[in-house]
Amino acid sequence: MEDIWTITVISIISIYVFSSMLLFIFPTLIHTKHCGISLPVRASGHRGGAGEFIENTMPAFDNCEQLGIDMIELDVQLTKDGVIVVAHDNDLFRVTGIRGNISETLFSDLPEYKNQLPLAFDKVKCISNQNDLKFVMLDELFEKHSRMVFHIDTKEGDPSLIHAVSELIVKHEMLGRTIWGNMNESKNSMCYAVNKKIPLFFSIGKVIFIYLMFYLGLLGFVPIKESFFSIPLLRISLIQFSEMLTVTQRISLKVLDFLSMNRLLFWHLHQRNIKVLLFVLNSEEMFTVASEFNIDGIMSDFPSRLVEFYSKEHQHQPSTVGRAYNSLGR
Repeated sequence: MEDIWTITVISIISIYVFSSMLLFIFPTLIHTKHCGISLPVRASGHRGGAGEFIENTMPAFDNCEQLGIDMIELDVQLTKDGVIVVAHDNDLFRVTGIRGNISETLFSDLPEYKNQLPLAFDKVKCISNQNDLKFVMLDELFEKHSRMVFHIDTKEGDPSLIHAVSELIVKHEMLGRTIWGNMNESKNSMCYAVNKKIPLFFSIGKVIFIYLMFYLGLLGFVPIKESFFSIPLLRISLIQFSEMLTVTQRISLKVLDFLSMNRLLFWHLHQRNIKVLLFVLNSEEMFTVASEFNIDGIMSDFPSRLVEFYSKEHQHQPSTVGRAYNSLGR
């Protein structure tokens, strides 16, 4: 009897291991490859390049296109009169110094951005003498920069905002140039339900789930609706804020960084045509670290630094970056 149980257990484990490896290597045996976006997304301006121009303003977006950046990462909010504006926070105070919310303000009454803003992923401030500090309508941005790829976070995730963004994407024929989603899984699922044709990025919860399935050997069995795996490079915190971290925090970050930056996982995602993006990297040191992994793109607050890095690393160079960088005469 014991021999039968032993043989049964060994057989079950063998079938599990074999099928797990088979589907990890050949996921398209049971899963459809994502269509995603065929355009390059190697160089991305985080909030339009918040380290060089005030975040989410038109001069920042203009700068990205002039540099030859592939993609613009941005967030959207809905004003009181139903206008979709490009903004990270609903609360106006951080970026304007004025108390109030975008959702409770008419577009025509929105104040201008301050000309100095601290960066979320760096120790420095962006100090700009740009004249245009107005909030930008997503409609206007699509119209002016229709050749860019856009990575849009629906932020508050209000159903009316999600529907309005979808309608704008369709109106401007940006289905092949837009990635969208929300860091909250329920709101991300809402984006997918509203328009399945728009490529979706992973929510925080889904990213954690993917890592869990990967380390349990179950990822090959799991259907994935998302097309863009955007994750932070955790060792940035170790480098930039090491003096502020406790020993326990340093060890935890090192372990998490080791587990998250897994080439085998990235390889599997690529087999499903899922792109891997790292954010937010702002130095050549970090660009170099990222380039050692098989990723598809880097988001940065300093797009000109990213352009310069790619111009030196021709094997990783985005399609337009080299030409744009050379035209700057740098």
